[in-house]
Amino acid sequence: MNLTSMQYEQLKAYDNCFIEYPEITEIYSIFDQLRFNQSLGGEPESFLLTGESGSGKTALINNYLSRFEAGSSWSKQTILSTRIPNRVSEQNTLIQFLVDLDSKSGGRSTRKRNEIALVEGLVKQLKRKSVELIIVNEIQELVEFSTADERQTIANTFKYISEEAGVSFVLVGMPYANVIAKESQWNSRLSWRREINYFKLLRVDNSSKDTNTQYSIDVKQKKHFAKFVAGLASRMGYENKPVLTNNEILYPLFAMCHGECRRLKHFLKDAMIKSFKENKSTVDQEVLSSTFALKFPYLDNPFECSLEKLKLDQIVTSSTYNTRAITAEDKILAPRFTDAIPLGLLLSKSALKV
Repeated sequence: MNLTSMQYEQLKAYDNCFIEYPEITEIYSIFDQLRFNQSLGGEPESFLLTGESGSGKTALINNYLSRFEAGSSWSKQTILSTRIPNRVSEQNTLIQFLVDLDSKSGGRSTRKRNEIALVEGLVKQLKRKSVELIIVNEIQELVEFSTADERQTIANTFKYISEEAGVSFVLVGMPYANVIAKESQWNSRLSWRREINYFKLLRVDNSSKDTNTQYSIDVKQKKHFAKFVAGLASRMGYENKPVLTNNEILYPLFAMCHGECRRLKHFLKDAMIKSFKENKSTVDQEVLSSTFALKFPYLDNPFECSLEKLKLDQIVTSSTYNTRAITAEDKILAPRFTDAIPLGLLLSKSALKV
């Protein structure tokens, strides 16, 4: 790809940017409180953080980690960021923890580590490196690929590690990871729980006496989404800053991403590349339209549709886990979205009933 060094750096800066909004700030304050509680020496608490794929969980973690500089393997490591391994077992989980704890120095051989008592070795390492918080991503793997007995074993191991090292756990995963919170081994320990949601534009009202659901534009949610989009625009690095929050662009952007943070950010990155190729000084509606046509030629282009006819939908029910399902294919139920509703009806004086 023929980009100038300036364009490359501009694109890289945008790709690595992070927009912290109030819900994220609250989550970070919980992280900080869990770390502070460790200094008090009391019983560690745990935190379950869930969100759909693309909601920004991993970006949230990476941005928080960027606040702490890591040195050599023998220096302090404030946060241990790790994940549940693909092949779930107590041993594999502990090995993953140990490898990630020493990742800055390349780690020691896994074979050698298997010769020691993994749990005691991990607790020793956590104390030596003064770890204040353990963040475990992909916690839904425990739900998908382990039995209740295996989850109980891992829960007991986490409890032992937490108590012996005096460190709180943050468990991060898909919404259906809340299944583990319903089990007795986990329920009392997960004293903090939050969910990162997709952006929304629609106000859903089920309070009417009839059976119809009422939909209208939620001004507060729209403002929240617009602020996020404006934040991305300001980090694109154009001298002629993109204006992406007017209705003619904001609504089509939402129709394109359905409220998903990752999909929105990736699309705008592709729009930047498109602008560079076409020698444009900024990202505008024309660039967005051509970018959509390039990426999704099989879909109706929301940037070429009149606002009245533009259809919007948003997530209404998070993904769930069917514990009674017989086949693996039926266990995970995808998130459910509202019907696609024309914007003209949503903006009418009376709320739309469906």
